[in-house]
Amino acid sequence: MTIQHQPLHDGAPPRSASEQSEDVMTVRGLTMSYGAGAALNPILADLDLDIASGEFVSIVGPSGVGKTTLLRCLSGLIRPQAGAITVSGDVIDGPHPDLAVVFQDYSRSLMPWMTTLENVAFPLQGKGMAKAERTAAAEKNLAAVGLAGQGHKFPWEMSGGMQQRVAIARALAYEAKVLLMDEPFASVDAQTRFDLEDLVLNLQQELGVTILLVTHDIDEALYLADKVVVIANKPATVVDVIETGFGDHRDQLETKADPRFAEARARIMHRLRKD
Repeated sequence: MTIQHQPLHDGAPPRSASEQSEDVMTVRGLTMSYGAGAALNPILADLDLDIASGEFVSIVGPSGVGKTTLLRCLSGLIRPQAGAITVSGDVIDGPHPDLAVVFQDYSRSLMPWMTTLENVAFPLQGKGMAKAERTAAAEKNLAAVGLAGQGHKFPWEMSGGMQQRVAIARALAYEAKVLLMDEPFASVDAQTRFDLEDLVLNLQQELGVTILLVTHDIDEALYLADKVVVIANKPATVVDVIETGFGDHRDQLETKADPRFAEARARIMHRLRKD
């Protein structure tokens, strides 16, 4: 099923150069279900998706619709039953070096017996980097997320928001082209969530990394993304695609007070209730 991309209104700014660039990830006809026979549980059906290099894309849908299943298929952690996923021209049939994942449950994704510096540096061993190079990369990316000088601490010595910053730093240090985020701010308080959203926006703009975020929070999806993909139904497929047109400057108060924001929120809620 292919959905035509639609801006919020005719006066929306044109897409940036990064948004007009070549797709770094494409999904065609993605289909996934669990079980068999009478116990068959269809999750995704004939889902299409295009993500351009340097683009921030949010995928929003109700709880239980299959967002995490979709992200796990995109990351290569599970194989779909039908369809094709490509990243940088390669067909995904397992974990790919151009993909990094930030999970919702950051407390389980960080190893408690390692310091934050060691947690960030550890995945880099698989790239064959020397220890000094891994350490330098870990320190650089901890500083990028506001944790300079905190590398000696263990995860359990840090707040939830700080632990999620470590998880983000680890993904950035891997230098993947696409960062996949699975409801990464769902387990923190509202103010920390806003801070982390702005942190990710700033990093995305500074580094030019492509980000795909899955969330059930409509406001979060709209605030962060250049493009919001709405999935719904059982099994789930794409029911709407919205180009937000908010540009690079976002503000938690100003952007959310923009009439286009309210218009897009209502449009998404209508699609989710309808479908």
